[in-house]
Amino acid sequence: MTEGMRRRTVFTVVASGVVLGTASCTSSPRTQAAWKFFTTHQAAVIEDATARIAPGPEDDPAERGHPGAREADVTRYIDTMLSALEQDKVFAGGPWSSRHTSGPDLMAMFLPLDPVSAIAWRKRLAGWQQQYRQGIAALDKLAGGNFTTVHKTAQDTILAKPAMASFLQVLFEHTVEGLYSNPEYGGNRNEAGWTDISYPGDIQPRGYSPAQVTGSDGPDPLGQEPVVTEALRFLGVV
Repeated sequence: MTEGMRRRTVFTVVASGVVLGTASCTSSPRTQAAWKFFTTHQAAVIEDATARIAPGPEDDPAERGHPGAREADVTRYIDTMLSALEQDKVFAGGPWSSRHTSGPDLMAMFLPLDPVSAIAWRKRLAGWQQQYRQGIAALDKLAGGNFTTVHKTAQDTILAKPAMASFLQVLFEHTVEGLYSNPEYGGNRNEAGWTDISYPGDIQPRGYSPAQVTGSDGPDPLGQEPVVTEALRFLGVV
């Protein structure tokens, strides 16, 4: 593990390996509204695990000012996704929300699925549900009974074990989605992820001017970090 590596640097390493956050004390699970798919314990395990993938200031002092999975409520996003058919929340509506205009939040009016799509989604979600049940059980087993009670250094070690690779890939993808997807899907609480990357979100109906579309919004600070080049070289991209 690279000491001091930032969470947004971590997001560049997906295909061949995942570098997890730095260690600190394990925090107690937050009180949440009723879960749709997870049990309270399962939700606590996922909250801790996603916080190792995308640590915020509560998990890593180096991330002060940068929200992570806890702050964006990534666990709520995953729970909502795994119970999407029961809640009829698969595809958000549109064409815009009420974030930058008056009127109803059209994005929150989810679109109904046609019968074929519903069958496909039921199969996809059943597979993910099984992966989460088995993945959470495996994390607890490797932690000696309860993943949430071990130190974050131990959590990192457990998540990096080869036996967790398949589940970690799914969890990584869903963590990123929960950080940056539309809030209507349950994550990106208070637009935490968008704010962190200076993304205004859906600004329809005003939209973007031609200058905003074609012009640069400034240098990418991520590309200036040497560890990014190292990670890309490791993956064979550069």
